[in-house]
Amino acid sequence: MAARPDSQARIRAEAAEWMVRLVGDPALKDDPAFRDWLARDPAHARAFSDARLGWEIAAEVGASVRAPVPQRRRFRLPLAAGLGFAAAALAGLWLDTVRPDLLGRMTADHVTAPGPVQALVLPDGSQAVLDGGSALDYAEDAVGRRVTLRGAAYFDVKKDGRSFTVTSGDTQVRVLGTRFALRDCGGCTIVTLVEGRVQVDDTRTGTQTVLAPGQQLRLGADAAPAPVPVDADQALAWREGRFIFYDASLREVAAMLERHGAGRILFADAALAGRPVSGSILLSDPGAELQSLAEAMGFRIIPLPGGKLLL
Repeated sequence: MAARPDSQARIRAEAAEWMVRLVGDPALKDDPAFRDWLARDPAHARAFSDARLGWEIAAEVGASVRAPVPQRRRFRLPLAAGLGFAAAALAGLWLDTVRPDLLGRMTADHVTAPGPVQALVLPDGSQAVLDGGSALDYAEDAVGRRVTLRGAAYFDVKKDGRSFTVTSGDTQVRVLGTRFALRDCGGCTIVTLVEGRVQVDDTRTGTQTVLAPGQQLRLGADAAPAPVPVDADQALAWREGRFIFYDASLREVAAMLERHGAGRILFADAALAGRPVSGSILLSDPGAELQSLAEAMGFRIIPLPGGKLLL
């Protein structure tokens, strides 16, 4: 008889816990409790095999995982000698999932946990909608207003004669008064203009692009900085809990699911991360939507402590 879904989730969690304990103390492989758990049900052995595979692949492909934001490099978890890269990577997964706002709160004015969006009014009177799993820092002076963003946000900027600049990674958006959105899409940045006029600067390449209403610009290593027309309501549907995408990479969809509570998502290889996909998903149940994508696209989901590995 096949295990029920809730039983499968419990078994996967137990397997991941045993994997972490065994990495910390290899002698536990001969522990009677572990041997008894392993032999009790064939599903236990399969789940532990998946957990071990995920651990090994995480160590093998660690160099291809997106680098953390610079602030995180100053904080290191005290890991026991010998755990190696895999333990460090999975400790990072735990931090991102269990306390996703911990490091962001050290520098940001506003932080949202993975999940629903949050409406904000900035000190200058501008309005913003901050996506789940995002962080926003605001500063202003007599000359201009400056926002640093990690994640995604929609802005309705109040005109007051000062410039308004949003920086996300290598991307800067400069406006006076307008409505637009900026979103980290997993290795790229997307700017969508609803009203007004914005200049988008790519500090990595030194290029500048001016957008008109109803245009969207994607910036990144594999993206050509050319505006394309979009349906703004569909492009910004994430504000109402739905993500609509056309020929988006699986990494981009994963980045959105991460911000809405799916946990950290890693890829076993770049080819899978870059596979294009089109569709519409509800952000209220990111785990179920990721499972539906796995069934439709034929990849496997390996549970890891604090996250998932796709292969």
